[in-house]
Amino acid sequence: MFFKPVKQDPGDAFLDAVVSMQTDDSNVYYGAKAINNSDVFSAIRILASDVASSPIQLLRGETLAKQDKYYNLLNNKPNDLMDGFHLKFALMANLLLNGNSYAEIDDPNDPKELKFIKNSSMTVKQDEDTGTLIYEISDSRNHTRRVKPDHILHFKYFSQDGVTGVSPLMSLRDELNIQKSGNKMLAGFYKNGINSNGILKVNKSDLDAEAKGNIRSEFEKSNAGAGNSSRTLVMDSSMDYTPLEVNTDILKLVNSNDWSSKQIAKVFGLSTYQLGVEENHSSVSQTNMNYINGTLSHYFNVFTAELDFKFLSHADKQSFRFNTDRLFSVDPETTTENVIKAVQGGVLTINEGRKKMNLPAVDGGDSLLVSLNYVHLDNMDNYQNNKDNKGENSVNE
Repeated sequence: MFFKPVKQDPGDAFLDAVVSMQTDDSNVYYGAKAINNSDVFSAIRILASDVASSPIQLLRGETLAKQDKYYNLLNNKPNDLMDGFHLKFALMANLLLNGNSYAEIDDPNDPKELKFIKNSSMTVKQDEDTGTLIYEISDSRNHTRRVKPDHILHFKYFSQDGVTGVSPLMSLRDELNIQKSGNKMLAGFYKNGINSNGILKVNKSDLDAEAKGNIRSEFEKSNAGAGNSSRTLVMDSSMDYTPLEVNTDILKLVNSNDWSSKQIAKVFGLSTYQLGVEENHSSVSQTNMNYINGTLSHYFNVFTAELDFKFLSHADKQSFRFNTDRLFSVDPETTTENVIKAVQGGVLTINEGRKKMNLPAVDGGDSLLVSLNYVHLDNMDNYQNNKDNKGENSVNE
């Protein structure tokens, strides 16, 4: 059998503007420590943190499983080297940086351990005849071992072939180069530019460097500082003083240097508000809701789809999901309003609502509340007739 490597197109090399590198080889992978672009770092930090801090739960049908063998493995202790948060964070960070991330399963039928695999250690090959995938993992001593596909969790988001993923950073090549060039220009202006409050011109004289220094010092001693503020400037007829203004074009560039930030936010599915760019006509709570439903839900699906595929049987109606309760808790006031509505609507019991607000349970709080102002449509006529009859009986009495 002949195997071909499954790699990204060499023409889509990882970005010099994003990571410190001197190669166009797409087989070279880089971690978060290599990022030197603050917007990309912020985007990855936000997304990886929110994915990592959301517990993964098992559903049996529509019901949450009370006890399952996967919860501790995925959320608490996947292996002896790291906790669940950092495993999910590393997987998400590599997914966003490189388009792919990997974890090795010790036993797909009865998993006890998940090990994070670096992208630089992984090579994916595909049989040209059967399409079978083979994962090869190399160690620091260049020893390589083959691992079957069912022993590998392979997470990918944007994919052209369904087998390997493509980094979202590939679409930001031009924007990041523009941002890098703009930042260099601003840094050069403040580092090398001639910045002065004004020009003191001495007419009809040929001064050496020492004389110029003496005149400058005496002039500043007489006129500069808070003690000389608003005082009259006195010069002899041989001197002219002209104040200088800061280049307004540079100030405009500094104030408008957020175009690339907006492009980065767009590619990662974030709001510009999350990258520190002010937004208009959008509340924080609405922005957070759009972020969860329009962005995070897609990344959640990347993980749950692979977990369902590798761990669960499609016949037993089980599935994984992320618990997003923490993310929906925008602020204490909003949380309280949502809990009150859920309790009053009969969705949550009083104690379930109190638990969401980190309050202790109370006696009699385990029953659902129902409003007497609501009735099923089929019973509306009977309800109204009974109400009218009770009214008539009260009048007759």
